[in-house]
Amino acid sequence: MHVAGLARLDTGISFATEAAGAPAVEPSRRRENNFDFLRLFLAILVIFSHCYPLAIGTETSEPFVRLTHGQATGGAIAVDLFFIMSGYLITASFLRSEGIRDFLSKRVRRIYPGFTIAMLFGALVIIPLSGGAIRATRAGSLINFVGNALLLREPLYAGTFSHNPLPNMVNGAVWTIPFEFWCYIGVLMLGMSGMLSRRKLMSGIFICAVAFSVWFNVLHLEMPLARLLPMYLAGVIAYLFRDIIHYNRTHALICFFALLFACFVPLTLGAILPFAAAYLLFWIAFNPSFRLHRAAKFGDFSYGTYLYAFPVQQMIVKTWGRPMSPFVLFLLAVPATLAFAIASWHFVERPFLNMRRKPDLSRSADAAQIMPNPA
Repeated sequence: MHVAGLARLDTGISFATEAAGAPAVEPSRRRENNFDFLRLFLAILVIFSHCYPLAIGTETSEPFVRLTHGQATGGAIAVDLFFIMSGYLITASFLRSEGIRDFLSKRVRRIYPGFTIAMLFGALVIIPLSGGAIRATRAGSLINFVGNALLLREPLYAGTFSHNPLPNMVNGAVWTIPFEFWCYIGVLMLGMSGMLSRRKLMSGIFICAVAFSVWFNVLHLEMPLARLLPMYLAGVIAYLFRDIIHYNRTHALICFFALLFACFVPLTLGAILPFAAAYLLFWIAFNPSFRLHRAAKFGDFSYGTYLYAFPVQQMIVKTWGRPMSPFVLFLLAVPATLAFAIASWHFVERPFLNMRRKPDLSRSADAAQIMPNPA
């Protein structure tokens, strides 16, 4: 392991003040960030984006599709930002883990319990109510469920939601979960090999990943990893260079207008997002002017929101039984999904996370060492 050497990079983030002579950040404020709020906001944005295909069967009228001239949905942008945040926080978690076993234990306890229970709920409740059934493999339905759960995938099923605008889909959002876990493994491998301590090398890998993603986009090739990897690496790079990155309003505005420009130029959004969106994301996350750090006061409901939203939306559409507005679906789906997310946090996720021996920095509320230093 190269954790000891990597720890020497931990000199904090420089957060440029908005005006000369601004007071230093108080010590009590140094532990505050807005990651919890951002995660929940993005999970709800995924709900909003999915309301269009689930309610009317098409994404063409979705606001982000219109804004970006067909380059991305709101859900796709939310997932990209999730991966940027994850790259940052998981790199921090790895560098402060006691070893490989400690790191992997935290990652497994964060992902698998909530996912497994959500899939079990889908298999035992949602799929039967949707009119479908679990497909029986040669070894049986149980093997189908367990095997796919271990791979962080949905069980194989058939005949679900046959009369909905988007039929034969129970939980179309969870396709990102295995990619997320493989990115955890990627950070582990980079750390074990010593590559994570070589910032110039990591920068080169990041640029190559962005170029690879743009190339796939130009050729109109669908490869999720080509899109998600540069986003994740953007977070990794932001963490590794946290001692020299300055976040301020001027740079944030430049990034905002760069993203706005990309919305009107075909095939450019994917190239600009890993840079401009990452900067804006961390500017919001670490900006003391945005007092959003208590968003997880009663629990971190973002993962449960992401896991349960899609089947909840499908069930609402099925129960409604007639064409419905995406906005109506959104208004009904958010509180219903949050109810499941709250239960998931209190009865599944938190008990497993509390098994840890010390605070896990992937939980942003405990991440004092990833916070910016006073300018």
